[in-house]
Amino acid sequence: MKNMLYSLQKKQNLEDAKQQDQQKKVEEKEQAKKTVPPIDNTPQKPTKKTSRFSQIKKSDPVFAVALVAAGLKDLLDLFQATGVGYALVIIMTILIFIFIGFMILIGVSMGGGGGINILLMLFGGTAVEILPGISFLPATMGLVTMIYLTVLKKRKQNAQKIEKAYAEQESYA
Repeated sequence: MKNMLYSLQKKQNLEDAKQQDQQKKVEEKEQAKKTVPPIDNTPQKPTKKTSRFSQIKKSDPVFAVALVAAGLKDLLDLFQATGVGYALVIIMTILIFIFIGFMILIGVSMGGGGGINILLMLFGGTAVEILPGISFLPATMGLVTMIYLTVLKKRKQNAQKIEKAYAEQESYA
């Protein structure tokens, strides 16, 4: 009986302590609403530059390899004047574009910034290079450069999205 009475008293004390804690929390919240928060004078982290060329990564030399292959392909276009050279140039064009595609795929998978528009640009460049009248222009090097700039632009957009999400996350914290 004495033990039971002791348990009831202990429960009552616990409930009283919980109520007091809840009341303190409510009072603290009301007090916090009334007081003005202190001004945060801590130095902020410097924001990263998100220019297009600040997005260059260590995995980007594969784009340089693709650019060299594009240059070789554009030099190969000079041999298109002869009949035998024409068939050889078309075969080499397709093979070099496959190689360039793999290099771009490796660069995009390692550094981000890919998309379907890059693949469409590559197919369009292949079609332009196979056309007989304008294939002597250095369109392949221009295409690889344009693809690389597109990848850098996409990386910049992704970095800005991440920075914005990070800022929103910190505002909730």
